[in-house]
Amino acid sequence: MLHEEDRGLLLNLTGDGKGKSTSAFGIAVRALGWNWRVAILQFLKGDRPTGERNFFTTNFPEVIFEDWGLGLTNHPGDHAGAARRGWERAKELLAGFRGELLILDELNVALRNGYLVCDEVVESIVNRRCKLNVIVTGRGAPPELVAVSDLVSEVREIRHPFRNGVPAQKGIDY
Repeated sequence: MLHEEDRGLLLNLTGDGKGKSTSAFGIAVRALGWNWRVAILQFLKGDRPTGERNFFTTNFPEVIFEDWGLGLTNHPGDHAGAARRGWERAKELLAGFRGELLILDELNVALRNGYLVCDEVVESIVNRRCKLNVIVTGRGAPPELVAVSDLVSEVREIRHPFRNGVPAQKGIDY
């Protein structure tokens, strides 16, 4: 029987507020500070330049950082197909990545939008390689994934500058 510390943790960062991915990236920085091996798969965000991608690929080229999305889901494109291709890569890492931390950024949204089969995702995450910590982010975490998560934090919006017409800000939002 596995001891809890040998299993690895599943953290789920969800809610309608800003800061879910930011929190996950902060944990990645903390993990790198302890020489952990880190992999980050982004679902849905697309290839828009971001500070986090610039930071990790420039300063930590050993970090696996991959985009498996087409950007905003209200834009045209095969979002479900991109998510499924990303999920195939995620399954490879869940089973065989020899690192300590895997971030599946915006996976909750891919599940909420029906791009992936929730039961399959939950099963693969639950049966991941021993000692692999996983962070899942995104709005609308499905109850099935919440039920198997070790930590669930909900980020709640109280106020956001976007509501006052302020667009996303480089260095703050991306």
